[in-house]
Amino acid sequence: MPEGHTIHRAALDLRRALSGQTVGVTSPQGRFAGGASVLDGRQCQSVEAYGKHLVVGFEDEIWLHIHLGLFGRIRRRKLPAPEPRGAIRVRLIGQTRVVDISGPTIYENIDR
Repeated sequence: MPEGHTIHRAALDLRRALSGQTVGVTSPQGRFAGGASVLDGRQCQSVEAYGKHLVVGFEDEIWLHIHLGLFGRIRRRKLPAPEPRGAIRVRLIGQTRVVDISGPTIYENIDR
């Protein structure tokens, strides 16, 4: 299980990779297709960690809330992105990086 310090480090890495960019958001497995379509093409404005929760803020005050649980994992790669494999629930695509979030317990959009 990823501990709090791991999530805080991931937030820092994702902030550097995505903040200020228009981000493509997909759901390779399809389980988050509706939520991904709401976020797709929006600008990433912030990435924060709260304990073991990761919150990615997008324009228009919509957030992606992620909790990795026991088996979740975040992988960050340079573009071009490889074909999605495994339990990738959410894929975030920036200008130079792709972020795959695999097997999280919670992955949901939050708005006002």
